[in-house]
Amino acid sequence: MEQEVFRLKQQLLEKEREISGLKDTLSQLQTLNRSNKSSIELQEKVTPLAHLKEKATLSNEEIMRYSRQLLLPELGVKGQLKLSQASVLVVGCGGLGCPLAQYLAAAGIGRLGLLDYDEVELSNLHRQVLHGEDTRGQPKALSAAQAIKRLNPDVECIPYHLKLSHENALQLVQQYPPCVCSFA
Repeated sequence: MEQEVFRLKQQLLEKEREISGLKDTLSQLQTLNRSNKSSIELQEKVTPLAHLKEKATLSNEEIMRYSRQLLLPELGVKGQLKLSQASVLVVGCGGLGCPLAQYLAAAGIGRLGLLDYDEVELSNLHRQVLHGEDTRGQPKALSAAQAIKRLNPDVECIPYHLKLSHENALQLVQQYPPCVCSFA
């Protein structure tokens, strides 16, 4: 009987150490998550944006990241540099806006404006691929921007927690001028 009690106490101590380690890991992840969230500022009004910095070359990391599309003769390095100078405003971070933003970021767009006035709900999660359980209740624009930053930290994400209206449409659209891109 004493041996059984001793063995159980040893198991209990081992489990307590394991729980302590898991708590430390959770605390580190929560700290990291808070710092990632705070680095993206949610815009609740339209403010002027600075022009994107022009790049003369791609970094080694960018060459590795975009290596498959750089091989395309229609795109190449010149086209990738043009993509990095382009800005796109995505209106709506739902079922269509999420994959659009995801693919634009993966391709290396320079700036991505994400406009949505709604918040993430459980019923969104099965079709709005940038949102997750951990972002329920957050503004969709912020949730999408956080996911985009995890996907490609080089993309400048600007989340707008606004409803597109006739009062703000012109100001918003002017922040994201059309790009006439000829890649070949």
